[in-house]
Amino acid sequence: MKKSLIFLSFLVFFNGSFFNPTLDTENIKLDLKRLDNEKILIEWSVDFEIYDDIVLQISHDNNLETIQIDSPDGQLELCCYPDYVRVTLRVFVTDFEDITGPDCPAEQCKKIIEMEYINQKLLKIIPPPTTTSTTTTTSTTTTTLPPPLIEETEFLNIEITNELITSIPLFEDVDLTDQEKNSIAVIISTGIIFLFYIVLLLQEWFNKIISTNNIRWFARDRNIRGSKKFVTLVKVLFVLFSTAFLIGFVEEGADLSLDLENLAIFIAALVGLIAVTLFYEGTEGLIENKVFKQKVRIKWAPQAIFFAGISTLAFIYFEMPIGFIFGFFASAYITGRRNTAKLSPKFYSTIALSLAGFGFFYLTSTPLIKDSTVLTAVVALSYLMCLEGVLFKSLPGGGNELFESLSDSKGVFKIFPLLSFIFGLWLFIRILIVPPDSEFANMQQDLLSMGSFSLTFAIGLIGYILTIFILGLFIKVKARR
Repeated sequence: MKKSLIFLSFLVFFNGSFFNPTLDTENIKLDLKRLDNEKILIEWSVDFEIYDDIVLQISHDNNLETIQIDSPDGQLELCCYPDYVRVTLRVFVTDFEDITGPDCPAEQCKKIIEMEYINQKLLKIIPPPTTTSTTTTTSTTTTTLPPPLIEETEFLNIEITNELITSIPLFEDVDLTDQEKNSIAVIISTGIIFLFYIVLLLQEWFNKIISTNNIRWFARDRNIRGSKKFVTLVKVLFVLFSTAFLIGFVEEGADLSLDLENLAIFIAALVGLIAVTLFYEGTEGLIENKVFKQKVRIKWAPQAIFFAGISTLAFIYFEMPIGFIFGFFASAYITGRRNTAKLSPKFYSTIALSLAGFGFFYLTSTPLIKDSTVLTAVVALSYLMCLEGVLFKSLPGGGNELFESLSDSKGVFKIFPLLSFIFGLWLFIRILIVPPDSEFANMQQDLLSMGSFSLTFAIGLIGYILTIFILGLFIKVKARR
């Protein structure tokens, strides 16, 4: 009689503690709403017939609460949550898959597959209360009603649902003192998101080529100084407003609609673009002009419109706010020759942009900003553009500003550009990569929800990378210095 043996294979790395969760909004229903007195109501329904555990996680005020759920259907009333609340319902499922072939030493083998499915909801902050004051005398009672809200006040507290804005973590969502996350930050990566950052890197490399070469199509009337100053200023403003328009006004299906949310995102993009350009290009140009007496020209960057257009198409066809633009619409061009500086002006521009990014990030924790969805969107998008700008402007293969800053500094002062880059890199990883609600984590969840279509997205990224690389090499070879 044949003996049968069941061999269980455990996947230690990918199916153990390191497997990636899958977004499932069909089998996991999650609803989150506010009640009175800072209470919230969480309702859930899980359609899986067989599961191991159901865990409810509540992220609020930089704290993470975990609740074990016993029933697949139910509701839970909790208190007190006046600020932003992110609720994640996690369902753990174990399945068995038959194994055949040389990997099976027995007559019958099975592999354990551990899967995690999630659904997630975000609840906005409670808006500031409207108060009524009452004045009483011995004979009459006078009720003073609050003045009608003006349009500006209503605009500052509109609901913003754009994924590019809501997926950016705020100051209270990131614990910068978490040593465990600090130590593992450098090993966190995924293939497709890595390709996405390669795209941003190549775009800055392409922007550098446009800025440092005289391209026949852009060579005329590009600087603000001179007889064509007004024309060039119009071009710079055209790039600024066009790029912000593409980020803020084009929604799914390319439907153009002028509503308050689109207007708020347009303003956020406008402020972010201006902030990056002023803190980086503006800082360097100011030092070169005032300290080293160099002539500084401001050139428009029409390629920014192209990159923003690609972002728009990707948002329409892939339904992902991937953001192929991190903030530039003009660049400073230094003319003249000077000796090597003791400390390169590029050090000051890098450290200024890093500090500006952290400053905008810190502002997301202040009551004034937290109480307004519009102001939150403005500072969140601004710090995202600043932190990405520091990294991709500095790295070789991108703007290569780090090596240029090292070459333009003398002796022991060469360490300062390196320290400024390390500081910017740490901020980028610690704020945008490590936190559970970071840009990295949200992009990963979007990719997981795409299923097999994410492969198509990856192929599109590779094609875009090759296109930018070939076009950049062509311009570099053919352009007039």
